[in-house]
Parts: sequence; C-alpha cells; structure tokens
Amino acid sequence: MISCYAVQAQAGYVYLRGEFWKIAQDLDRKITELEAAGLLGDKLLGTGYNLRIYTHLGAGAYICGEETALLESLEGKLGQPRLRPPFPAVYGLFGKPTVINNVETLTTCP
Repeated sequence: MISCYAVQAQAGYVYLRGEFWKIAQDLDRKITELEAAGLLGDKLLGTGYNLRIYTHLGAGAYICGEETALLESLEGKLGQPRLRPPFPAVYGLFGKPTVINNVETLTTCP
C-alpha cells in the first residue's frame, strides 16, 4: 500500500503461484478487512486517493519471475517475456505505466 501510494498507483496486484491458493485466500480476507476499515478503496482517509489491491493466482511457471512474463500472465496470456522496448515503466500492465517489484522487497519500505 505504501509503495502504491508513493507512485500514486490506483491498483496493486499480488501475483502468487497457483499452488498458493490458501495464502491468496488469507490475503483476500485481509484485503476485505482493510476495505471495511476504510484503508483500501475510494477516497482513502478523506483524500481523493483511491487504491484497490488484488491477488492473482498464476500458473506457477518459473519464467513468470521475469517481469514482462508476469505482466503477460496477469493479462491472461501465456507467461512469456515481452520484447523490450517498451519497458514496463512506460507500457506495462494493460498498456499503462507499471512498477514491478518483489513483495519481499516491498516489505522493507516501512
């Protein structure tokens, strides 16, 4: 959430391999709790900032660790790397500028 706010992203995705469905369920439950508390959703903390977080279960292919292959998988395509340029920061998920990082890395932000 902090990382999304820092770049003013209005959507965040947590990509998990398919076999981690139980973790995805737990994350979805926590996301629902954050929405109920007003910490995710529309007009957060009385501001004009909106943020939605989604979990996504992928096929679990090793190649989806490569950022553009992950984007392809999130878009419902075969998880194969894209040719670059353009780079994800310019043309990423659904054609929009995209920041990709490992969740473990992002947990160091606070």
